[in-house]
Amino acid sequence: MQVPKKHFPIVGLLGLVIVAAAGGGVYYYQFILSHTTVAFAPSHRLVFMTAIVQEEGGFHITNTAFLNKTNGQYILPAFNATAGATMTSVKYQNYKGESDNRTIDAHVGDTITFYILGVNATGSDSNLHLSKGHGFDILGSGSFTVNTSANSPGILGGTSSSNPPIPFGKWYSVTITFNAAGSYTYQCSVVCSPLHGNMNGQIVVT
Repeated sequence: MQVPKKHFPIVGLLGLVIVAAAGGGVYYYQFILSHTTVAFAPSHRLVFMTAIVQEEGGFHITNTAFLNKTNGQYILPAFNATAGATMTSVKYQNYKGESDNRTIDAHVGDTITFYILGVNATGSDSNLHLSKGHGFDILGSGSFTVNTSANSPGILGGTSSSNPPIPFGKWYSVTITFNAAGSYTYQCSVVCSPLHGNMNGQIVVT
């Protein structure tokens, strides 16, 4: 005997589950899928990367981590251009970033502290050695705020090839808070090779 189709409507967003009945019929169940808006509490991210001319790889993210609060506050690690960030006694949690090692995902209100090591090209072509280092800038239609505290001394931009913000062999740090959603581009601001304009990555803020 054919079991009739039975419908059980419930007000709400419709979902559908099909259950085979023992008698060979099919029951269709309607159910509620509640619409929930996911809210993210602002976090502080640490992004470590190297910068080399685009012909040899460009920007490359080597590690990403969440900075944990200490006594209710985010306390950045000590920093200097020779040694970089001193992570001893700093509370943080590593997380896996995007597989292209160039794209950064974040949420509105997040703060990102960048730690960038300037690397000289290894090739002998003189076009790969047009400057003594790299620059760093962020472009985008959204709003962001630059922090220039002692542990985050970087200033975005810098175009001098003879006195660049990120000299080869040195570390650079800058902290940015993203106030609006959107797609942002980080890029080298110093002409360091013919393809320097392609030396960039994306920050996707949702």
